[in-house]
Amino acid sequence: MRRRRLLAALGGGLATGGAAGLAGCVQRKVASGDPLSVSSPVLADDGRLPDRYACEGEGVSPPLFVESTPNSTAALAVVAEADLGVFNKPLFWVLWNLPADTEAIPVGVPRTATVDSLGGARQSSQPGGEPGYSPPCPPLGRETTLLFDVFALEKSLGVEAGAPGETAEEAATRTQLSSARISVTYTRPAGETTGTQTD
Repeated sequence: MRRRRLLAALGGGLATGGAAGLAGCVQRKVASGDPLSVSSPVLADDGRLPDRYACEGEGVSPPLFVESTPNSTAALAVVAEADLGVFNKPLFWVLWNLPADTEAIPVGVPRTATVDSLGGARQSSQPGGEPGYSPPCPPLGRETTLLFDVFALEKSLGVEAGAPGETAEEAATRTQLSSARISVTYTRPAGETTGTQTD
């Protein structure tokens, strides 16, 4: 298991979330070598998404740590979606072609189709919107489950930067060696703001 360079890589992310989230992820599939293991200082499995990462706050993407990966991992991908039922899971962040040796995805990944600071990783675009993380924004008072999945991929994806999230998600699912999940909930406290509507 590789050691994290937490403070250097994530800066202020630790200060906002504490260490509670370090324990939480669910392993879903195992490939040869070390299993994929993922954690976050601000996302505790079965916990609550802090307002900072939703439409009521700054709306920036949360930090993630990649603790270990299968030996043959060629790249990594992140898929974040709201779980509203089997046939209703709107995506709010898809990030792919992260280098296989990525140890930390920092808070506030730039909203660009290509992320130079993450080895040229690519992000999807929302329909009619900008690329990158689109903060979840469920109806007021409705508790919504949010799923953060990380995939270890057997090869880099040929999906172009800025492509629809569904295209990249399907490619990542087909190409995965292993995946890990952090599941949290979020309830909008009040106010009218913008973001990915999950109703």
